[in-house]
Amino acid sequence: MCQYGIYANFYLVLQETVIHSRTPIINAFDILNANSSNLFVPEFGNSPRNALEKLRLDLSNWIKNNGGGWKGRDAAQNIGKKFVTDLASALWYIDSRSVETLNQKFKIPVIFDEFFGRSQPESYKSARPKFNSDELIQQSKKILNYVELSWMLQNRFNWLKESLYKFGEILAKYSEYLDHQQIRSKEIKNSLTPIVDEIEAGSIEIFSANIWRKQTNINKYCSLTNELVKAEFWEPLNVNEFCPEERMKRHRFIEGLDSAFLFKVGVYKYHHGTAQNVIYIWQINPEANETEIVNKNYEVQTKLKAQLQIFHTRAMKKELIENFELQVGKCEKARLRHIISDLLGDFSASENSTSRKVDERVDIMIELGDPEFITDLRHLNSGPTNCKYDTFWNYGKKYFESTINETVLAVDERRHDMIQHLAQAISIRDLRQQVANLCPSNTEIPSEQWLRLQFWPRNPTYLSSLKYTGILDAKFMVQSRQLRNNHIDNHYASALFRYLKELAITFKDYSWLIFMDDKHRCKVGEPGYPVAAVERGKQVIVSCSKSFIVSDHDFTKCGIIPSVIMFCDIPTSIEESFYQGKVYAGLKDSIFQPSNPMRHNTELYNLLKNDDIQNPFLFIYTDGGPDHRVNYLRVQLSLISLFISLDLDLLVAVRTPPGHSWKNPVERIMSILNLGLQCIGLMRTEMDKEFEELIKCCNSMEDIRNKAKEEPHLKEQFLNSLFPTIELMENLIKRLELKEESFETFKPASEEEMTVLWDSLLLIDDSLTIEDNSKKSIQNKFKFLEFYNHCCRSRHYFFEIKKYGLSDCHIYNPVRCDAETWLKIHNFPDPIPTLDGKKYKSFEELYGKETTEEYRPSLKEKKKSNENNNEMGFRPSAQHCKNVGTLIQCGECDKWRVIYSKSKLSSHENDELTRFLDEIQYTCGDTFYDISSSKGINIQSPYSTDDSLKKLFSIVKVNNTLTCNSPIEIPYYSSGLFKESLCFNCGAECEEENNYGEYFPYCEDCSASVENKKRRSKENKFVKSSRRKNV
Repeated sequence: MCQYGIYANFYLVLQETVIHSRTPIINAFDILNANSSNLFVPEFGNSPRNALEKLRLDLSNWIKNNGGGWKGRDAAQNIGKKFVTDLASALWYIDSRSVETLNQKFKIPVIFDEFFGRSQPESYKSARPKFNSDELIQQSKKILNYVELSWMLQNRFNWLKESLYKFGEILAKYSEYLDHQQIRSKEIKNSLTPIVDEIEAGSIEIFSANIWRKQTNINKYCSLTNELVKAEFWEPLNVNEFCPEERMKRHRFIEGLDSAFLFKVGVYKYHHGTAQNVIYIWQINPEANETEIVNKNYEVQTKLKAQLQIFHTRAMKKELIENFELQVGKCEKARLRHIISDLLGDFSASENSTSRKVDERVDIMIELGDPEFITDLRHLNSGPTNCKYDTFWNYGKKYFESTINETVLAVDERRHDMIQHLAQAISIRDLRQQVANLCPSNTEIPSEQWLRLQFWPRNPTYLSSLKYTGILDAKFMVQSRQLRNNHIDNHYASALFRYLKELAITFKDYSWLIFMDDKHRCKVGEPGYPVAAVERGKQVIVSCSKSFIVSDHDFTKCGIIPSVIMFCDIPTSIEESFYQGKVYAGLKDSIFQPSNPMRHNTELYNLLKNDDIQNPFLFIYTDGGPDHRVNYLRVQLSLISLFISLDLDLLVAVRTPPGHSWKNPVERIMSILNLGLQCIGLMRTEMDKEFEELIKCCNSMEDIRNKAKEEPHLKEQFLNSLFPTIELMENLIKRLELKEESFETFKPASEEEMTVLWDSLLLIDDSLTIEDNSKKSIQNKFKFLEFYNHCCRSRHYFFEIKKYGLSDCHIYNPVRCDAETWLKIHNFPDPIPTLDGKKYKSFEELYGKETTEEYRPSLKEKKKSNENNNEMGFRPSAQHCKNVGTLIQCGECDKWRVIYSKSKLSSHENDELTRFLDEIQYTCGDTFYDISSSKGINIQSPYSTDDSLKKLFSIVKVNNTLTCNSPIEIPYYSSGLFKESLCFNCGAECEEENNYGEYFPYCEDCSASVENKKRRSKENKFVKSSRRKNV
């Protein structure tokens, strides 16, 4: 076949089109949205340094593996990390104290089992710590707080929620169990009779013959059965001799006695504690009738009762030892315990391991028949054989035997004992220095530690006595502890103190940081009757061969108040100690030189103006007493006068919450100050006879002040009589040190110096007067109010004064510091809680931002003025007012407030109340408990020594629901006791004709401004009575 023509072949080639795709654009919002919905767990280091860090890491992975977590990385790192840390802390706490012990009482959920066994406290240097009920309840609260949180209620935590709740409940239950056991143990120790009574603890059971015995029972009780068959009827055998040693087997052996024998038996069981301590069994004569069986069993029980071991309580043994010593004189306690145990058959265990070792040594002494064996372990320590320090020891003995300080008296902690001690040195350092001053030159002086070992030990039978030589007849005593109260603003105020310290560190080169406080009043006795300066506290070095009686009256007319000012050496970091710097102490007469804000700041001004560097910033931290309560106007006025006189650029004063003066670092100075004051007895010298006669008829500080107004020379005579006493105290204080920095003293501010400081306020407003110390009195002081509103910020716990900063400011002077530093100065911040509400934000987060005190806890929980919140315990009435007949004036609003009592006060109680009112400053809303707490008197504590005040304030009350805006109380008018007609609204005195009428009295201003006036039901009569005004 032929093919014609020209042809072409076409081939189709498929060519792929390459499309260059762009990188997809990721939206930042999508990333944030994805991260907020994804689950995260807190991140911990992948290389844990210890077992606790490994536990946190394992807990985090455990939550992740079980499908738990928190939405968002931030939530995991904040909320989740806090949860894991708290859970690890609780687990670690249980593990380090023995999870087995807790599991014996309450079974911990098995879900947590894998996290125990990590602590291994047996490898620690110290002994295994014990469970503490307070620590357990804190751990429980932390755990239970998480159970109700919103994220814990999500489905992803269903596997954990129930077990976590059980775990928290178990910790709380075990805490309650420990508290109950502690109470029970205390009752047992203090009981004067044996805890177990044989009538209740002993019992007899009769078991019938069992002919259907199993072969296993026959073999188990074979030996006991054989002995019973050999013994006569009614002859008891001790079952404990036939019981297995293993606890559970022993229990089962005893439980099986009821079906173990072919004959009838009687069993006597005696329980001393939780276990069956004594068990006897005997065979009953099968021919005996019921009456004979009962009589024979009673005879057996009587016989066995005489053989029972007796376990005396600690109180019983203590009473026996004291009675024995009264008859035969002093003897070593260990020997007396042995004698009592032998005579009375006491089988109770020793109180502790140390006593047990001592008792064992006494047993060896009895066996050896050597009465000198281990009578005093100091005999085994004669000290070094050389005579290097013999000269010092000889002068030390002379120092204790001499009379060089016989006028310096100390009161023992046992204040009511017959014997008191003569204190002759403040501390080891002071003793070493004083003896060295007596020694000839070139005498070898021992170290403080070696000097301490020459004393008497506290107990010569303890092993620690081997270290003491007893060369010097001296020994140390103990210091009692102080109690702390709780307050709702504790955490809030602590944050403010931290902010103040961080502010001082930030401007360290331009600042003073001052800590101030007053010590509680030191009593001063009348001529010839020295009184202990400090009732309780640290006891000092005392002579063992001397004693001296010191009066210890509850009340004295005179008193000296030590004021302490500490110039802190500001550290470079908040982690470093602020307990360092120069300490100044001033001693003031409590009658004519009372503590008040202007006096405190005048004394501070005198110290600051003599400082080498005049800083532009001043930061002050004080306690919450009325002299330093920074929200009081009189305190603010004194701070403003200090600010003006020193031409400061910035002043910030912060105070502690009520009852928490221990937070102030200067409070720790008080323990050092107690070293000097603990060892002295105080009395004033005698004045001229005519002035002594004037003082004798005065029963309070106010009476003495009134007498001084009538006799001008009385004040001078009185202060001169206190001068030697103050001089003695100053000499002792100058011997004290803080970190090798000696204390210095300052003189109290005079009236003239305080007036000069006050006059600086006239530079702001020349219309101010010394009486303008309340908010009402400055309402028309417009220039001052302009300065106050412009330069001052007042809060409940701090007060700030800051210059405006502009060179052309018409209100006050320009700043002194350089412009660069001033640009960094901002308002002092108020604490603001973090998102989780567990703590407050840091200083760096808040400084420079505008804040308010809206987050102050006490502001949120502010009391409402209604009777449900009245802590008086009764409704105030005219009769309750008549029982006291005394008023007290508010230091802020100047209104008089009524003091109430449920019963008529005795003359002694009236005097006691008068003395207390002399020393305090009152503000509306305060209670006497609050005021006494701010003065360092803890009358609410069950351990308080102020029993008379505690009893008085249980019946004497002020209405704590009142505020400065509250009107005068109706019982003031209805009681008919008080002559002065006071305005019902503002408390100002009214005209006499306003006393009578349909309405309560109103002054002219209030009569015009108050629309709804208060009616009264009947006319009131007014007669003059006493009113207390606190200056």
